Amino acid sequence: MIRFVCLFALTAAIALSAPSQAQSRRELAERIDATEVRLGNLESEFMAGDPVAEALIRRMDELEYQVQSLTGETERLNFENRQLRQQVEALEAEVEANQRPAEPIMDDAAVAWMNEGLDGAAPEVDGSAIAIVDPDDPHAEARAAATGVLGGGGASSVTEMAPVDPAVIFEAARARLVDSDFIGAQAGFEGFIADNPDHALTAQAQYWLGETFYVRSDFTQAADAFIASLRLQPSGEKAPDALVRLAASLHGMGRTEDACSTLARFGRQFPNAAPASQARAARESVRANCR
Repeated sequence: MIRFVCLFALTAAIALSAPSQAQSRRELAERIDATEVRLGNLESEFMAGDPVAEALIRRMDELEYQVQSLTGETERLNFENRQLRQQVEALEAEVEANQRPAEPIMDDAAVAWMNEGLDGAAPEVDGSAIAIVDPDDPHAEARAAATGVLGGGGASSVTEMAPVDPAVIFEAARARLVDSDFIGAQAGFEGFIADNPDHALTAQAQYWLGETFYVRSDFTQAADAFIASLRLQPSGEKAPDALVRLAASLHGMGRTEDACSTLARFGRQFPNAAPASQARAARESVRANCR
C-alpha cells in the first residue's frame, strides 16, 4: 500500500512538472517504469537492514539444523536396524544348530586306545590322542582344542576377535552426535582418526569432530579440526561446509577479518558447490558483516 501511494505521488509530480505537449503515453510509461525501478532499489536497500528479514534468516538456519538432525537420526535408525537384523540372523543360525541331535562319536585313536585296554595292556595315556567329536557341532574345533590335552600343561588356544569395520565405528560416532552426546561423539571420531589416518572417511570424521567442538563454542579446537579436514580432502564432499565452518569458528574467536577472507575464497574454490552450501556461506558472510 505504501509503495502504491509513493508511486502515485511520484507519477503525479512528474506529470504536472512536464510540459503538456511532451506527455505522450509512451513517455509517461517510460517515466513510470523508471520510477518503479527506483522504488525497487530503495525497497531492496530498506530490506537489507530489516529486523524481520534477519529473524527469517535465523529461522531458516534453525529449520536447516532440524532437517540435518532428522537426517542423521534416520541414518542412525537404519544403522541400528541393520545391526539388529544381523544379530537376529546369527541367533536363528545358532538356535538351528543347537536343535540338531548330538551324536558324539570316537575317532580311530580313541577306539584303538580302548581296545588295548580291553586286551589287558596298560596303554600309555596320551591325552592328545583322545577327542570326542560331534560333526554337527559348530564349535567342534574350539572344543577339541580346549580338551585335546587332558591333564597336560600344553599351550591354550585363544581365538582373536575379528577387527571391527571402521565404517561401523564412524557411524556409531555419528549416531552419538545426532543424540547430542557431543563428548561421546568426540571420543568416537578421535578414536576413528587415530586408528584410521588414511581411511576414505577420515576427512569427514575430522569435519564432524569439528562440529562436536563448534556446538560447544570451543572455536579453537573446531577450527583446527576443519583445517585438518580441508587438508585431507581439499575438494571432498564436506570441503565446502568445512570452509564455511572454519570461517564461523574464526568469527567466534573474534578474528572477523580472517573469517571474511576465508569466505571470500568460497566462490573461487568451490564454484560448483551445492546450493545449500552456497546459502550457508552467504549467511555467514552476513553474520560477520563482510564487505
